[in-house]
Amino acid sequence: MKKEILINATSLETRTAMIEDGKLVELYVETHESDEETTGNIYYGKIENVLKGIQAAFVDIGFPNNAFLPFSELGKDANISTIMDADEKDTEDIRFVNPISSVDDLATGKDVLVQIVKEPWGDKGARVTSNISLPGRYLVFVPYTNYIGISKKITNYAEKRRLKKIAQALKPEGFGLIVRTVAEKISEEAFLKDMNGLMDTWNNIQKTVKKTPAPCLVYSEPERTSKVIRDLFTDEIDRVLIDNRALHKRIQNYVRSLTPDQARRIIFYDEGYIFEKYNVIEQIEESLRRKVWLKSGGHIVIEHTEALVSIDVNSGKFVGRRDQEKNSLKINLEAAVEVARQLRLRDIGGLIVIDFIDMYDAKNKSNLVKTFRQELHKDRAKVVVASLSDFGLLEMTRQRTRMSLLYSVSEECPVCKGLGRIPSKESIVTKIDNWIRNFRRHNREFRIELRLHPDMKEYIQTEQKTLFRKLRWKYLLKIDFVEDKTLGIGEFKVLSKKNGNDLTELY
Repeated sequence: MKKEILINATSLETRTAMIEDGKLVELYVETHESDEETTGNIYYGKIENVLKGIQAAFVDIGFPNNAFLPFSELGKDANISTIMDADEKDTEDIRFVNPISSVDDLATGKDVLVQIVKEPWGDKGARVTSNISLPGRYLVFVPYTNYIGISKKITNYAEKRRLKKIAQALKPEGFGLIVRTVAEKISEEAFLKDMNGLMDTWNNIQKTVKKTPAPCLVYSEPERTSKVIRDLFTDEIDRVLIDNRALHKRIQNYVRSLTPDQARRIIFYDEGYIFEKYNVIEQIEESLRRKVWLKSGGHIVIEHTEALVSIDVNSGKFVGRRDQEKNSLKINLEAAVEVARQLRLRDIGGLIVIDFIDMYDAKNKSNLVKTFRQELHKDRAKVVVASLSDFGLLEMTRQRTRMSLLYSVSEECPVCKGLGRIPSKESIVTKIDNWIRNFRRHNREFRIELRLHPDMKEYIQTEQKTLFRKLRWKYLLKIDFVEDKTLGIGEFKVLSKKNGNDLTELY
């Protein structure tokens, strides 16, 4: 499988795309003028209150809303265990020695070091953990622990032994280290450089905590592009193409400082718009659509709600053979592959419910779930998949750390306000009718200007011409219709012809 990373940098945004065999599978968007991503940042905060009823504490970290610290984030490193797997034992069973390691250590007014594991969302504050971790290029540095872990994705036993031996030699007493997947076959010298950098970062954090009162930011993760290179640039990546010369130089220098031989795969692209050349734009636009077509003619429909994301699988234009069970299996298997890709591409997190086409054969159901789970192995986010229900529903959860792509590259429609539909023309006319009736009950003015979207103006003057003639006579009111392109199709504005005052909200 050919894997490439494409980076397009403009004055407003930097977009990083992961391509597998020509298909877009992951997209990261960094908007320069907006607030930076805070996942991974470390704050010196102050506990505002401890609520045992909901098994959580709320911490002031300087944000508008207090951060949410669940009791489950005390005493074990949930942040690391979702990304790394330890050697010879399950990370879920590891208990870390931490200054905030139990509920008894929590008290209102106490200062605490916490790290963001999930971005603030709407009115909800950030989710934080008291288990601090500092990711480097090859190592993850875990203070307050005494543990060495090796990524389970490194399968060569001899290599795992070599890496563990290096980590044991580097690990300071009272600290933990986890060796990342990208560290496979890396020299001891590169490990030492990474370790020294992480120790310097930790020492700077300690200095900041000693001299700065809470709440304050003590460590900020690098910009998203650099973080993507740090986390995704492995031996599996054939090359990284960057269309901005300054960014190319910065990333190349970063990679060269750790592993000089890998810097040759960081390539400056100067042949135009890189996303257009590799057909990324069309695939980004596809990722914003509700409906995604499959090769067979079937399709999936993705709907975001407040509580969950629902994905519906439909046969669409697919005809297939006469055997309906085989037809359903074919579409479901194709949909399983595409759904797994869309989850990564759109960065959809939280609770997800997938409604596959009904099948009756137990072997077919088992095959479907197996295929779906295999595709999810490509996903770096932590996923939990339940069994297929009797109704053909598959429930799953996917780790959510930031806003999905839908909210990163699009805004709420000012007309429908997220509903996905707009008022019918008839309902708008009814609203205008009621406004006129109410206006006449309180006002003697006989001439108004009715400003409308061009489509609504045309509809009223053609389809509803008779109705408004009757309204004019009934209320002895002269109405001038004016086209206003700044208004949405469901909006209208009424101005007084006498003095130009806006009357819309008065009646």
